Amino acid sequence: MAQIELGKGRSTVPFIYDESRFEVLTREALDERPLSDPDINAAIDLPIDSQPLEEIVSPGESALVVVSDATRATASAQITNLLVRRLIELGVAPYDLRIIIATGIHRPTTIEEKRELLTPFIVQRIRIVDHNPHDLGQLAHLGETERGTPIEVNRALLDHSHIILTGGIGFHYFAGFTGGRKSICPGLASARTIAATHLQALD
Repeated sequence: MAQIELGKGRSTVPFIYDESRFEVLTREALDERPLSDPDINAAIDLPIDSQPLEEIVSPGESALVVVSDATRATASAQITNLLVRRLIELGVAPYDLRIIIATGIHRPTTIEEKRELLTPFIVQRIRIVDHNPHDLGQLAHLGETERGTPIEVNRALLDHSHIILTGGIGFHYFAGFTGGRKSICPGLASARTIAATHLQALD
């Protein structure tokens, strides 16, 4: 018998298996060191297929930073802290900055989770809201798709000069990849829109 450690949450559990019945497939070792602040700032300076923030954001404009909720493992605290500082350097006033947590239909984040996701520094200084897919006051109806899917998203997406999506990119069982567009739908969509788009995975 052999044993490997399987990831579970933030820890691991042992898995004992019969080597005559199972084979463990491994991958080449990757550089898994955490990104440093200079690494992230370099990515902000040289984004893929986009202009740098300096060429997009002007003083006096507003910005909405979208972050994943506590169910997604990302480096939100580090990335958001650097983004907020950069936006303020570019002339976006702290009161014109908002962070929205893309909860989809998950529960709201606790204050402890907000501090972990965003750092106490950010929580104390920048307005943070949780998306609520059931709160009609938060939602804007933008029409329907050709298939009749309602397009209902958080109104904050319409209220800011700039929207910056953050989060991890990985495989997703029906959307293809996580991150990017998934921060908006399902992350910031209404419960009706989320239900309709998820049903299409079975179509």
